[in-house]
Amino acid sequence: MITDARARAGELEMSSELRADEGPGYIFEQFRVPRGCLGYLIADPETKLAAVVDPELEMVEPMLDAIFRHGLRPAYIIDTHTHADHVSGTRDLKSKTVAKVVMHEEAPSRSVDIRVEDGDRLHLGELPLKFLHTPGHAKDLVSVLLPGRILTADALLIGSCGRTDLLNGNATRQYHTLYHTYRALPDDLLVYPGHDYKGRSRSTLGDEKRDNEKMNFASEEEFTRYMDLENPKKLDPVYHLAEALKENMK
Repeated sequence: MITDARARAGELEMSSELRADEGPGYIFEQFRVPRGCLGYLIADPETKLAAVVDPELEMVEPMLDAIFRHGLRPAYIIDTHTHADHVSGTRDLKSKTVAKVVMHEEAPSRSVDIRVEDGDRLHLGELPLKFLHTPGHAKDLVSVLLPGRILTADALLIGSCGRTDLLNGNATRQYHTLYHTYRALPDDLLVYPGHDYKGRSRSTLGDEKRDNEKMNFASEEEFTRYMDLENPKKLDPVYHLAEALKENMK
């Protein structure tokens, strides 16, 4: 049962995208907050079972509003990894629903109800959610493969990839995620990342394989050297890192 849901969509610079009646035939909405975090609502239109992916704290009430608007029954709250740059809204959303929290088996949070590993599946009615372990940015990061789409979180961004210089980051694992896991998937998959700072909502895996410089290094050695030594110099510091990790690991 959902309680105390008050929509604040007007207070946020938030975009949503609904594709319930085209393509694979399921409800799909994207949520954005000003700092560039992206979250998702997925649902089966027949059973009304729903999953929320990567709810940033400010997204919780707009997501609840969308759940009410579509008459959905939230079954899962999926955090793709332990976020280091913002506080997750997972526990807040869980307190307002009966949904179970889903994370990778290596996630340190004590609030996880269902732990998944590479290749595991959950279902919303007939709609499959397949989990791919895609570490590098974080050791517990999973991508969520849907019919026609993949939610890549920070493992693959539009034109880039997540940084590997934070706690539990690893450039070698990031290389294998990009050059083996993702390159083995079909080019026509729509890519929906966990962050975008330029107002873009999606890409395709084929475009990323062709145009993303992080997916086009000549060797693993060159990629890891760049991610370990050069990339951190181009990035802004992560403020409140310790506070965000402490909160998200509860």
